[in-house]
Amino acid sequence: MSKAKTGPQDMPPPGGYAPFQWERVTLRTLFTGKIGVGLFIVVNAIGWPLYAKSFQYARRQFIEKKSNELAALPLLIAENDRATLKYMRRLRDLEADVMKDFPFWEVGTLFGVPIYETVSKDKYREPTPMDMYAFADRFTVPSTNLDPFFT
Repeated sequence: MSKAKTGPQDMPPPGGYAPFQWERVTLRTLFTGKIGVGLFIVVNAIGWPLYAKSFQYARRQFIEKKSNELAALPLLIAENDRATLKYMRRLRDLEADVMKDFPFWEVGTLFGVPIYETVSKDKYREPTPMDMYAFADRFTVPSTNLDPFFT
């Protein structure tokens, strides 16, 4: 076990310990309230007109872009319709070529019965994906979900 100290007791150094700081240290202020409010007013007075000008420019650019899209959209739709009709014509020609040896086969019908009996011959019917890719290889079909048609 340890023994009690028998020599002189530990005492503070002569003259005492150095003083230590225990008060709150105040932070250095960058600017006062008046300078802060003045800076806020100056920044807003310069910034708002610049913001309004850039907003008007961005809005004009947006309107120009949308106008270009709306002007080109009918042409793109017409080109898509034209490509669809050309492709469907190729499919009809392919059907006529494949079934030329069958005397009772009429192109566009199923043994002489129209596929769509309720649709008049003058009405255009948008082809379904199965109509478009009936004779295509499943790996050449565009990236639509046509797997249920090929299984």
